[in-house]
Amino acid sequence: MRVKITRAIFRPQEPPHVSVRQLPLPFDAAAPAAGTENSAVPAQVNRSERPEARAGALFLQVARERRRQNIKGVRVSFRPFRSTLYSFRIKPDGAALLQFHSAFREASDAVLQQAAHLMLCRTRPARRGLDRAAYDAFVRALPPEIFDLPGARRGAVRARPGPGIHRSLDESFHRVNVLYFEGRLAKPKLCWSPGKSRRLLGSYHERTDRMIVSRVFDSARVPLFVLDYLMYHELLHKHLGVHRRGDGRRCVHSPEFRRLERKYIQFEAALAFLKKL
Repeated sequence: MRVKITRAIFRPQEPPHVSVRQLPLPFDAAAPAAGTENSAVPAQVNRSERPEARAGALFLQVARERRRQNIKGVRVSFRPFRSTLYSFRIKPDGAALLQFHSAFREASDAVLQQAAHLMLCRTRPARRGLDRAAYDAFVRALPPEIFDLPGARRGAVRARPGPGIHRSLDESFHRVNVLYFEGRLAKPKLCWSPGKSRRLLGSYHERTDRMIVSRVFDSARVPLFVLDYLMYHELLHKHLGVHRRGDGRRCVHSPEFRRLERKYIQFEAALAFLKKL
């Protein structure tokens, strides 16, 4: 069955031209020609427009505000990403290619505008003072299930839950949760990594509430207090969440994180063992 897809071309000060295509092409939004920089894009974009057209118009509005004259047009598409929220690049001909996670189809104008500001501010000084409250609230409210949409690409090898051969992540979580968090933390999805990585020992993924521990710890040679230290470190990420610096960048190891990390009973001994691992 062939489904007709409309392709909207947005031009400021002109009624949008809609052509019918047989292929699902992304949205094109053409910027004003040279010498017409004062052509304003309406601040309030029609919510009844296709999501691609609305996001493209808002991006062009932000590009003009930031005087990005090198951007001549924009193409927007929505993808079922597994972890990425958005990506973009500007081609040599001035066309900006934007890809949003599918969840952004329902995002408000404020969220899309703030996302555009984040895309176009690539340095720390430029990010300082950015209003990103609506964007951050939208992202924090996204349920983990949206990153497991049909059509999302999957990695060839993935960490999977299950018991270890010599060590138990469930038992380690129970010990650490009772001793350091008064048993109040909900257990995340605990997974062993596919291989025995010595570079990335552990990670906690906030969106999916999943912790991955390197299989190098699934060994009788690794003391329990070392595994428990890694468990405590990753659970602190779950407990404290992600902080933002003044420039808007993520800060996963804040001063408060470092202070609490040192409260681990065998902190120095665990670090000394990990240096020899």
